[in-house]
Amino acid sequence: MISYTDLVPGKKYYIKTHDKKGYHKEMMFVDHETSFNDNMAPEYHINIIMTFKKEPTDMSIAKYYSFYEDDYYYDQEIIENAQKAREQMEHRALNIILKKLINEEFQWA
Repeated sequence: MISYTDLVPGKKYYIKTHDKKGYHKEMMFVDHETSFNDNMAPEYHINIIMTFKKEPTDMSIAKYYSFYEDDYYYDQEIIENAQKAREQMEHRALNIILKKLINEEFQWA
């Protein structure tokens, strides 16, 4: 998970909303806006809104979406690493099962 302060403009992210459990893929970060009282320190923002853009498909136009600081942001590398870890875990589990069945090291062809 990436903090909203570490989001890079122009980079694509996967977003999971905290309240509706929605999941948005390939959203390009544009910018963020803050609303705070001038008498308050910047770290005490009242509201922080991140603006993301969904790339247009064939005949559609680009659409902009707003997300908040308490939503969850992931980049492609994190998603790929999680998928690889799951596959490796499944592979190890299969190796253990096959070893118990045939009583020797199993070699994948």
